[in-house]
Amino acid sequence: MTKKYTIQSTMVAATLFLSLTMMCTRPTVGFAPPNSFATQQRQLQTTSILKSANDNSGDEARRLKEKADQYRNEAEKLRLTLGLKRIEELKDDIQQFMSTEEFGSTEQEQKKFIELKARVEELVRKSVGDAEAEQMLAGLSSFSSNNSVMPVQSSPSSDVSVALTEEEMKSAISFVGSLPIPVKDTLAKAAGYPNYDSIINLEEFVNNLYVNKDASTEKLRRLYFQAFAKNIPGGADIVVKDSKEEYEIEGLSKAIQQQINDRMENSTRAMELFPRVVQDADEAILPRDIDANVIFQLLDRTTFMAVEKPMQVEGGYIIRGENKRKTATQLLEVIDEKLAKESPQWQESFQLSFVEIYADSSEQLFEDALLITPNKFAPMAPKLFAGVITAISLFSSFVYCIDTFSENEAVMQRLKEASEQATSGIVGAYDLTWFNELLVPMLVTLGLAQGLHEAGHLVMSWSKGIKMTPPTILPSQALPYLSFQNRLKTSPKDYTDLYDFAFAGPVTGLTVSFIALLFGLQLTTEVDQSVAQLLPSLPVGFITQSTLGGTIVDLLLGGGDGILINQDPSTQIPLHPIAIGGFLGMIIHAFDLVPIGSTDGGRMSQAVLGRVWHLTFSSLVFTVLFLTSLFSDGFNLLLGFLFIYSFTQRDMEIPCKNEIDRVELPRAVAAFVSWVLVALILCPLS
Repeated sequence: MTKKYTIQSTMVAATLFLSLTMMCTRPTVGFAPPNSFATQQRQLQTTSILKSANDNSGDEARRLKEKADQYRNEAEKLRLTLGLKRIEELKDDIQQFMSTEEFGSTEQEQKKFIELKARVEELVRKSVGDAEAEQMLAGLSSFSSNNSVMPVQSSPSSDVSVALTEEEMKSAISFVGSLPIPVKDTLAKAAGYPNYDSIINLEEFVNNLYVNKDASTEKLRRLYFQAFAKNIPGGADIVVKDSKEEYEIEGLSKAIQQQINDRMENSTRAMELFPRVVQDADEAILPRDIDANVIFQLLDRTTFMAVEKPMQVEGGYIIRGENKRKTATQLLEVIDEKLAKESPQWQESFQLSFVEIYADSSEQLFEDALLITPNKFAPMAPKLFAGVITAISLFSSFVYCIDTFSENEAVMQRLKEASEQATSGIVGAYDLTWFNELLVPMLVTLGLAQGLHEAGHLVMSWSKGIKMTPPTILPSQALPYLSFQNRLKTSPKDYTDLYDFAFAGPVTGLTVSFIALLFGLQLTTEVDQSVAQLLPSLPVGFITQSTLGGTIVDLLLGGGDGILINQDPSTQIPLHPIAIGGFLGMIIHAFDLVPIGSTDGGRMSQAVLGRVWHLTFSSLVFTVLFLTSLFSDGFNLLLGFLFIYSFTQRDMEIPCKNEIDRVELPRAVAAFVSWVLVALILCPLS
């Protein structure tokens, strides 16, 4: 309630009470009418006549009494008329005083207020008597003390103390802190401060704000206009010409229009961090305005303080604002509970994510926002196309493994003889069991490592409630295949779930491949001479493409003095099929851990660094790998990987429901160790 209405209610209550009192009661102390002396003279004359008359003249006495009553009634009416006239005059003066918008701000107006108050008090006391007057005036706040005066506007240095409880003070400070910046600045100026940032003592500010709670509407409107214009780019030069709302509306309109245009551009920029599968989602499954407003209506100052209404972007809606809960997890849990009660069917088609997006302001790189999207994401590649690519990759993998025997003359000679016998039609003349015994261990080693890789993904997706597509096998020119690519169809709950899903697969496959390499190298040194003549081989130039792999081969087969790997790059080194399977698998799974795009390593990087910084880190890693590939001789594994990656995995992963909370330190350390290991595996041995 403003000061204006407090005073007005006091004055009107007093005057109305006065009117009813004078019309309904005969006061013990009242106004003396102008003809009261004449009335007394008539009463004295009547008394003398009655005393001198005979006791039997009753009729004359009754007439004189009636005449006296008539005069008394006329005097009473005249008194009432004069009293009501004074009340009407007082009411007119009060209304005229209250019509002033900035009343009470000058010393003259305060004196006027005291004068009006005294007139009301005088009328009350002369109309109802002292006892009743004291009781009535004590019930009105402005008359509770003889020394009461109109409240005056305080300043930050005022010593005014407002009787707010500790709980009320904390609640007020919390609420003011949740308000938009223009509103904060408006309230600060209303309380006598230059702006909100200049406030040092928030409790003092709340006190001053409470004392000045009766600022006029026009004044608050003007202050808000100034604060609002100041917070708009280009609006700082827009000023209020005077106190009559003669604002530079044209200038403000241009500033607002420019901000709207910038916001429209930034709406597209905000979605640059999300994959094409999100941005290019089918319009039939996208949320509409009514769906976005379901979330907007659930937000309040205790959950998420939105600074704007839902903004439509490619793939859904975003709502910028500030989380008022301690963590993002708590915020999403509260909103999910409200959704379950208010609109349980909403989550059947859509999902709410708390993510980081590029900020509109140049003062910060990114900001938090709520993202509303469909709850399922269909892979962009058609199933038929993915199936064809997988079939081609499987066939090329089989051919690649056979090709590892191509430099072994003894094997080629025996295969040639078997082929000639088959062509001549001699049934049962050729037997390839010996070759299958060499080829199958290599295929099994590769398949086992990759199978456990996919099993790791499958177990994690099942435990985390994540749906994914069947793997698509990506081909490679320098390897049997490049990778098994899985696409997520539903969002992980948070970055921890995404990390666990991504980490489980390649680390399992890499571990199996590393063990197979060691075991295969041991078998290479133990085979008899007849089998050693039929072993497949890898050229030195290929083995030295991996610092870690080449070092292990040289250490276990060449004694570690470098003689083995310092030979001509085309020199073939015979290895057991399991060793070759382990070596190839180690490189394949290391590529899966490279922290770029949406590879498993990229998912881990996004979970550790966040979407914005992952993009920066991913770009840096891509640049380093590309420059490294330019200086590689012979087998260029890195360049082939970057080429395929550019078409298949350059997008980041679909949004998690919670992308604000990062993974814990142990997971971050494990990711860093795995990337160091990847660097050792994929960097060529000099």
